[in-house]
Amino acid sequence: MSNTASNTYRRTLLNPAHDVQREPLETERTPIHFASPYGRRISEYEQVLLYSQPNPDWIRGGIGVGGWSTRFPGGRGAWENYFTESRCTDWFAFRDPEGRWQKPYVAEKADEWRNAGRLFSTFNSRDLTRRADPVWIHTMIGDYLGALALHDYGLFMALNSAIRDCLVDTLRVAVVNWALDLLDSSQQIQAEKVYLGQAISESLAEVAPAKQLWLNSPDFAGARTFVEHLWRDGYDHIEVIFALGMIYEPLFGRFIRDEYFYRFAPTHGDQLTPQVIWPSLRSAEMAKIWIKELFGRILGSDPEFGSYNRQVMAWWARRWLPRTVEAVANISNVYGSTEVLKNAAVDSPRRIFEMLAEDWVNEFASVWGSDITVQDVLEIYDGCPTTVASSI
Repeated sequence: MSNTASNTYRRTLLNPAHDVQREPLETERTPIHFASPYGRRISEYEQVLLYSQPNPDWIRGGIGVGGWSTRFPGGRGAWENYFTESRCTDWFAFRDPEGRWQKPYVAEKADEWRNAGRLFSTFNSRDLTRRADPVWIHTMIGDYLGALALHDYGLFMALNSAIRDCLVDTLRVAVVNWALDLLDSSQQIQAEKVYLGQAISESLAEVAPAKQLWLNSPDFAGARTFVEHLWRDGYDHIEVIFALGMIYEPLFGRFIRDEYFYRFAPTHGDQLTPQVIWPSLRSAEMAKIWIKELFGRILGSDPEFGSYNRQVMAWWARRWLPRTVEAVANISNVYGSTEVLKNAAVDSPRRIFEMLAEDWVNEFASVWGSDITVQDVLEIYDGCPTTVASSI
């Protein structure tokens, strides 16, 4: 009996009364997407994250499931449209171009910490910290870099409310990864201090001197004020992301991490610190990619609310830019912190900040069409108290 005859006979046995053979609707097996892919085809990142969080009907771009019965004390809903001043026709269109989610993130961090272990082991075996400048190691790494660890922990805490209030899980996961990167930066710095405490002096591993510096030093006054405002006043989660990602990190973050610790550590015979803080530089770059995606493509170019969102960004910038520039001005004292820097032919902190301001105006301020100039930013810098008594 042929295969066709066999199949026909079997069908009549299984359902002889109701089985009517019909032509199939489709003869080719093709994937059916539940969302528009960011690239040519839907990715694992999108399959895992999109629509994993139930959403109320009003969140545009979502799959509505009705209203919410749960409320916070005082009547605040689980997710409400007043959580942010920004507006969007499709929140679910947001993607992290890097496609980071839990699985690749954990693998990445595990690899970074394995590298850190090998790094400390090799430095210890070869005694590579032996020729480092003692003032740099004890003061700038033990105290100032230690204070930066507390700064990063404060930023991590400030992002916690933003994590809770995100209206879509793709954005939530991006913010979670960013917050954990800041926490990881804090831990990496403390790990370096613990290693130096074992290799050079036990006092280097102590947290108390760095904590006192962070809480009381005029050099960190602006940064401390920024973190306090971000943490205390961060009722709008999109504003928190904007203030930190579009204003603060491109200016203060690069000024102290890239241009000071990463650049000048080798000048003082310290080859360890640049490798320890490299993951924080890399994480800032990955955050920058999705932050510009959020404020450029999703909000700033929204077909219905784009103009409105750009006006909101301009208003936010007027609030957070002066605080950021003041943080930079206060910490500028560190550029004259050692005899090596005083005698070296290096750019002044104002010139370094001017270069960063140029990058910021071209790359970030242009997202909302701002007419602010580099000179405008420098005027804020020049008007800040940079000549306060340094605690160095």
